[in-house]
Amino acid sequence: MHTNTEVEFKTLLTKEEYERLLEKFKGNRSDYQTNHYFDTPRFSLKALDASLRVRERDELEMTLKRKKGYSIQETTIPIDQDAFSEIKATGIAPESEIRTELAALIGNQKLVNFLSLSTLRMYMPFKTGVLFIDKSDYLGMTDYELEYEAKTYSGGKKEFIQIISELEIQYKKSDKKIKRAYNAFKRLS
Repeated sequence: MHTNTEVEFKTLLTKEEYERLLEKFKGNRSDYQTNHYFDTPRFSLKALDASLRVRERDELEMTLKRKKGYSIQETTIPIDQDAFSEIKATGIAPESEIRTELAALIGNQKLVNFLSLSTLRMYMPFKTGVLFIDKSDYLGMTDYELEYEAKTYSGGKKEFIQIISELEIQYKKSDKKIKRAYNAFKRLS
């Protein structure tokens, strides 16, 4: 199990800004991942500013995120394909710290995989944090995002403002991927 706290700053990108950044930073590491989002049928986790996902890359990991002030507390555990299949079939997370935390949040409510979101992500160390350039596909939609993960809120905010200025990016408010996808899900439902 791995627990950490993140401080993130983000902006949506236009397709043109995204393509320009890909060209500028080509050669940096990138990967493709699919996040499978879970909640109760009544979206009880969302109501508590929490989210549960299974990230599928080379391996699978389950992450519970909870908002704590300006930060996000993440608890992550590795899972295997059998555990992933079982969550989808039964609506119950595997025995773990995450399952214990979920019980405190949602009791014995079942989980459903309400949507999946795939992201092509380029990333690199930048200033004192990590810079991510994302293209995300979900529910027939595509969006682009620049994210900066920092160690502290105040230092990270200053650096993020410098970064978007240096990269000539027009700031566009960006909700978290899960919120953008959830809003699209609601519009289509």
